[in-house]
Amino acid sequence: MKDTDLANAAPEVALILAAGLGSRLGPRTKTPKPLTMVLGLTLAERVVCTLLDAGIRRFLVTLGHEGERIRENFSDIARRRGVTIDFVEAKDWERGNGASALAAKGRTGEAPFFLVMIDHLFDPGIARALANDPPAQGEMRLAVDRDKDAIFDLDDVTRVKIDDGRIKEIDKTLDDWDAGDTGVMLCTSGLFEGLDRAAARNKHGLSDGLRELAGEGRVRTVDVTGLPWLDVDTPEALREAEQRLMRDQGRKTRDGPVSRHLNRPVSRWLSRYLVRTSVTPNQISLISWMLSCVAAGLMALSGYPALAAGGVLAQLASIIDGCDGEIARLKQSQSEFGGWFDAVLDRYADAILLFGLMWHEFAATGANLSVVLGFAAIVGSFLNSYTADKYDGLMAQRLHGSAYFRLGRDVRVFVIFLGAVLNQPLFTLGVVAVVMNVEVVRRIVVCARTDTK
Repeated sequence: MKDTDLANAAPEVALILAAGLGSRLGPRTKTPKPLTMVLGLTLAERVVCTLLDAGIRRFLVTLGHEGERIRENFSDIARRRGVTIDFVEAKDWERGNGASALAAKGRTGEAPFFLVMIDHLFDPGIARALANDPPAQGEMRLAVDRDKDAIFDLDDVTRVKIDDGRIKEIDKTLDDWDAGDTGVMLCTSGLFEGLDRAAARNKHGLSDGLRELAGEGRVRTVDVTGLPWLDVDTPEALREAEQRLMRDQGRKTRDGPVSRHLNRPVSRWLSRYLVRTSVTPNQISLISWMLSCVAAGLMALSGYPALAAGGVLAQLASIIDGCDGEIARLKQSQSEFGGWFDAVLDRYADAILLFGLMWHEFAATGANLSVVLGFAAIVGSFLNSYTADKYDGLMAQRLHGSAYFRLGRDVRVFVIFLGAVLNQPLFTLGVVAVVMNVEVVRRIVVCARTDTK
């Protein structure tokens, strides 16, 4: 392969360093670092999923401490995620992570390859940024973060001094430095040249190998400031990782106002515990739907206590309905079927909740208006859901991920909850009917104006 071909070749392989002891994260007798659980997934699986999201489907994993247990875990990941994982026995792993990486010499192929640490969580955008600036033959690309205030453990980060985009110095003890090493890099076979030279001087750290190449101007940096990453090598960092992952669950731009300010904080609290169980997102969707059915049945009964209890249960079902997506994202198990299945159950739930409210009013008063408003509310709710994909897609293009005005199912169920608790079923049906149908018309107008521009 020519040098120019190499520079343009897309990365196909990722080398994951998983041989170390991980003593700072826990005592030797506890779970090996790659098998440490972070909200439902091991560190090993989180790293694989991140790179899979960046387009990598073949992995090399270095083995050392507790090698067989880690091999079994990665083999299970490969089976479930549909990727290829091969293993490298790093016999000298106790000398340092450079020695572990050197064990993969000759196994990575000719094209550039990613090198990552097993204990680093990072945004897939970091890998993509590296892939968009591939190294020349014999060179390296290191992703760096210039925002020192955003680095979690500033005392432990590997510090990088940069001169015109190239690494001038790299060490944890630098006093004068420009950026932190994220632990994610795009390499060529030149990496092993640097590691060989460092090993000849009895230096076995990955930074030692990079320092050898940096002295020849062969290591350039890629600035990924603003993209999240975290070195999970202490109990404090593990807690920070879980907090960050949970915070990310509240950043769905398609959330309506009720979900954003009321439902989501509660559902995230529930998901933090549910994600550690074997419950699946689809099971949660089904549970939410069943609760909605019970809520509708209660609201259909005569008397205020049953009506109020049904309204409260309907709102609880709405909150739980947010957990399925959160757990799917936390466990990297999103699927087209799961999203479609949840949407189908939501439409059934909407219809039976409004029917239960309508039946309560009609049975109590015999007013034909309750049937008319109930029908209009159900139709408006269905059309509101039907127009959501078109409208949300349009808003995402126009606002590039920013929050936007949206009235959806969260508002609808919350209005049902309030109407039931306040014992105003007829008024509630009218509000839902008007608001949902007006929202549908508004969306049609917005989309039509956009198409004519």
